[in-house]
Amino acid sequence: LVWHQITSQAANNNLLNAISNTKGVNCISPTWFSIKDNNGSLYSLASETYVKHAHDNGLEVWALIDNFSTSANTLTFLSNRQARTNIIQQLMAQADAVGFDGVNLDFESITEEQAPHYVQFIRELSVACRQKGLVFSIDVPVPTYTAYYNRTEMGIVADYVIIMGYDEHYGGGDVAGSVASIDFVRNGIIDTLEEVPANKVINAIPFYTRVWREPYGGGNLTSDVLGMNGCSTYIAEKGMDVYWDTSVGQNVASLEGDDALYTIWVEDEQSIEEKMKLVPEY
Repeated sequence: LVWHQITSQAANNNLLNAISNTKGVNCISPTWFSIKDNNGSLYSLASETYVKHAHDNGLEVWALIDNFSTSANTLTFLSNRQARTNIIQQLMAQADAVGFDGVNLDFESITEEQAPHYVQFIRELSVACRQKGLVFSIDVPVPTYTAYYNRTEMGIVADYVIIMGYDEHYGGGDVAGSVASIDFVRNGIIDTLEEVPANKVINAIPFYTRVWREPYGGGNLTSDVLGMNGCSTYIAEKGMDVYWDTSVGQNVASLEGDDALYTIWVEDEQSIEEKMKLVPEY
């Protein structure tokens, strides 16, 4: 399963190019839907042609819906039964129109106050998906700070619970570190399995990292995102020192620059292999 970042209708045309060099992928989740307002209206980038091309290449399409728009208040629309119903009816109509195979629910930053309404929405959406024959998956962070999500109920009504096993250290945070150290990923799996059956758990892994800049003398910590290819190029161009750190399951690259210490906890073939070993282990 891969997510496919879609930000415009035109971006749908990039599917065939995006998958041209991939192997082993059998499912793709385009970021097509977002909540537009508190009545549950949707922004849609769904494409029937995209689905056809995906199916022709042996891929299922699980359409993603998020709550990232600032024009809608998550608590307001989740706590309104009519708004929830409106969202679900639109999704099911879109499934009929373009023929996608599943729904991937990517509501993030759910608060404890929102959580009971969120779970009720999940129940209602799961029923509609079953009636339509759609696969229903839910993206959730590691349980460390979100035990109130009620993953037990998710594990009952959803087909898959997808652990977002990354952003251990994140942009805007005050500590430099790995995006996804091996213990962070392992603990996310262990804690999720306390509530969700193993055959319903998917562990999502990052194909990106961050270069951290720590100014000498205590200035503000900053970071920039790097994809895998960009990370490799950056390390080579800067001549960074690289060593394997068993404690995080990653190569770590560092450079003492003129103005700051630069550090990257690298995501590469070695780090991904360590994360993949957790799948058969658990």
